[in-house]
Parts: sequence; structure tokens; C-alpha cells
Amino acid sequence: MDWNGDGLSDIIVGDRNGYVTYFRRTGSGADDLTSEGHMTAGGSVIDVGQNSAPVVVDWNDDGLLDLLIGNDASSQGIRLYLNSGTTANPVLTTWSYIQSSGSNINRSRCCPQVYDMNGDGKKDLIMGENNAQIYYYENTGTNAAPVFSGYEAIQSNGSPLDLYAGTRLWVNDWDENGIPDLIVSDFNGYVHVFMAYPTGVAEETVAQIQTGFAVAPAINPAQGSFNINVQAPQGGNIELRIYDSAGRLVATRNAASLSEGTNLITVDAASMPTGVYAVVAKTGSDISTCRMVLTD
Repeated sequence: MDWNGDGLSDIIVGDRNGYVTYFRRTGSGADDLTSEGHMTAGGSVIDVGQNSAPVVVDWNDDGLLDLLIGNDASSQGIRLYLNSGTTANPVLTTWSYIQSSGSNINRSRCCPQVYDMNGDGKKDLIMGENNAQIYYYENTGTNAAPVFSGYEAIQSNGSPLDLYAGTRLWVNDWDENGIPDLIVSDFNGYVHVFMAYPTGVAEETVAQIQTGFAVAPAINPAQGSFNINVQAPQGGNIELRIYDSAGRLVATRNAASLSEGTNLITVDAASMPTGVYAVVAKTGSDISTCRMVLTD
């Protein structure tokens, strides 16, 4: 995570006392880190009480890194600090609570993560908490303005995942099969890996495109490049935006002079790692999405 936009990976860490500390990297070595002290917002040190759990993410899709912080007390909720500065000089001022269905998300010892869990190009919220379960909040809004309206407990072997107490997690494609897995620690000091296995992922064509503006993969999974079929009710221009499973924009493709009917657009994916990607297409006021799986 490059907090100050200098091309070097920094570290932001929470602690037992509720503070968040920024360690700035000054060189390419593992030890080239200097502490910038406790992070501040609006001129005051950020203090969430106990067990701060920070997450750095571009929450509102404006190109600037923001800060989410979970904490120990269920009454505190998850704080969102939006960055009002620049890439090189982040500035945090006020904060608000993350909500679901109009109410603050309050969970004891909340440890949030942000990840596009369902591959629709929008950042979702996933979190561990004191009761050892992990909860998934699907984003029903947009990538730039997330909206949550309920949650589901992540299951393992048909039952809610339960690791005794105090789950903290990281979402990662552990086996590099394009599907997000979970790395989870617990109160007893163990680290668990939960592998996600897809169902029904196979090569498929796009015969389902019928009428209206729509996009779908020509072949899925794909290798080396994305071939996207675009059904256009009339000619015009189109913009394709490709998002990875973390909701980050990784590629764009503009095409002009589409013909009426089905068009084929190719997106070079040679520099993109294997994984699940969301394709968001726009022409005029019409928007359509589809999901792609890129394999070796």
C-alpha cells in the first residue's frame, strides 16, 4: 500500500490502544521504514478506543486512498475517513460511520476488509468479529458510492464459519485459481486458510444476448485477452472499464462506430494476472456488465 504516492509500499497499522500509526518507506529495503507517528484527522490524533483495525482503500473511487477503521466496541461502528488531500499529501478531516439499511454497522472487535466478493466490479464489505464468524455485506450501490442493505454469514461446509473467537481476516486468491479465498486468524493464535471452489465455471458462449444494449464474454474463462460480445440496438461509441476482484480499475477500452447488432471487442489482458474481472460497458446512458475469468 503506497499511502503517499511515491511508488514505495508503506505500512499502516492499528494497535491495542485504538491508535493508527503510519510507517513511511524511504527506500527499497525491508528495513527502510520510518515512523510518522499516530495518524491524525482534522488536527487530532485518531483514537477509536481499543483494537483499531485500519483498512486503506479508495472508498469513493476518486483516485485517493481513504481509511476505514474497525474497533473493539460494538457501539463505535466502522469509521470512514475520506481523503480530501492529494495523492502525494493525503489529508483526513472528518469521519462518518459505515451503514447498512440506514443503521451503523456495529460489531464487537470488528475487523473489516474491502473486496469485490461477487465479481460485479463493486467493492463489498467483509468482516470478522468477536463471535468468530465472518460477515459479508454486498454492495448494492456503485463502486464510487457503496450501499449496503443486509449481510450474510460466510459458510464452510454448509454451516457458518466459526473459529471460537476474535476472527481477523485477509481476502486473497491463495491457490491462484481466480476465486477469492480467506486467510483467517483466531483468538487461539492459529491461522486458517478457507479455499473457495467455484461451481459451474466452464467455457461458455454468449448466445443469451437477445435485445437491447448488453455485453457478455465470447468465451469464459479466457486466456491472454478478453473477447467481449456487445449487443448494440443502434450504432455509436462504447467505453469498456475492467475492474479486478478488489474493485480497482485495471484497464479501459474505447470503441467507436459500433454497428447495429452484435459487435466483438478485444481487450488485451497480457499484463493482467489470472483472476475474476468485472467488465462495465457504457454507451450513452445505457450500462451493462458481465464477469470474466482470466486463466493461465
